[in-house]
Amino acid sequence: MQKRGFILAAASAVPLLLVAMSIFFPLWHFQFNAPFFGQKWPEVTIYPLSGIQGAVNDVNVINHYVGLSMIGNEHVPEISYLPYFYASVIAVTAAYSFSVSTRRRKSAPVLLILLAALVISLFTFVYIWLYRFTHTIHPDAPIKIEPFDPPFLGEYRIANITVRSYFGLSIGLMMAAIAIGLVTLRKAS
Repeated sequence: MQKRGFILAAASAVPLLLVAMSIFFPLWHFQFNAPFFGQKWPEVTIYPLSGIQGAVNDVNVINHYVGLSMIGNEHVPEISYLPYFYASVIAVTAAYSFSVSTRRRKSAPVLLILLAALVISLFTFVYIWLYRFTHTIHPDAPIKIEPFDPPFLGEYRIANITVRSYFGLSIGLMMAAIAIGLVTLRKAS
């Protein structure tokens, strides 16, 4: 019985380890290409702690011509909330791991649901930001485009620009933490 308790305690720590690691990996990526880039696919990456990195200047040049706003940490104030979001995810996961490992399991399902809700809220936040960004087009832009729905995941073509977007390892680690949490919770019951 003690061996099972030790294994359960160790397994309940895995989600915490995963979400703690998630702060060091990319949250989201997008690559883009236009004829003047040739075969190059410049990439912009969003990190939980350091924000927007990569080919930001190239994106801002394209954005200027098609009437989209600039991107960058100073132009996207929502980026400043990411460290607080990740701190919340880590705190909820720590409380979950503690409740499972110390046999105070009544709160564990609620905490796991809260963790899943936080991750879903991140998806929602990214989608809403993308929607607002691509539906706020400056009318005096040299190249006229209509507002568009960008791909949350996948590829999209607007004018002669192709954009690919996909989630980073940070999201994958948080999703794995939820999945392992579900398995651990089931084994703990």
